[in-house]
Amino acid sequence: MDVASPCQESGYLRRVMIARILFSSATDEWPTPRDFYAKLNRRYRFTLDPCATAENALCPLYFTKEQDGLAQDWGTHRVFCNPPFGMIGKWVRKCFEASLAGAKVVLLIPARTDTRWFHEWIQEKADAFYFVRGRLRFGQARHSAPFPSMVVLYGWGSKIRLAQCARCGQPFDAKRRDAKACSNACRQALHRNTSSAVDVTQCVTRPVEKHWKNQRPV
Repeated sequence: MDVASPCQESGYLRRVMIARILFSSATDEWPTPRDFYAKLNRRYRFTLDPCATAENALCPLYFTKEQDGLAQDWGTHRVFCNPPFGMIGKWVRKCFEASLAGAKVVLLIPARTDTRWFHEWIQEKADAFYFVRGRLRFGQARHSAPFPSMVVLYGWGSKIRLAQCARCGQPFDAKRRDAKACSNACRQALHRNTSSAVDVTQCVTRPVEKHWKNQRPV
């Protein structure tokens, strides 16, 4: 029987502790990595952050825990939602239902494809979704999250065109059919050294053939 070394045990315990904290409803606010948000915001121009505090709000208009973004009308805002990790299912449903009422939503959540909420509110209801390359580091955490993340899109319809960055491999929603980079930094790097580009293909995603607009929330 193999015996784990002290270093292995320490690493395992650290991952367990981080996972317990991140997935606990006792810690509601885990700020989005600013550079990651900036890339998304350049594409979608968000106007509402429904899961925020006054300290970490990403949009001029935001809802705090006390205001309860789940109970608010999101209208026709362009919404960025990084929900409390202990209540993901409720927020995923809210994002979908808000999109039926006219909101355009980008949802950042852990990639947990084994969950009921993924199968009920994402797999067949989202316009598209993709998995983030690597692991994100939330807030002031010293280490990256012990789980992968995904981005889910609701209410954008045929405007979505998923591609993969030719430099870093990160999926992104491209404005143009010939777009090859997910950010200005990657675009400049490709221009400086085209030999660094990797050969990538269109991201595999569910075709945007959506007829949910005529449905009502259940």
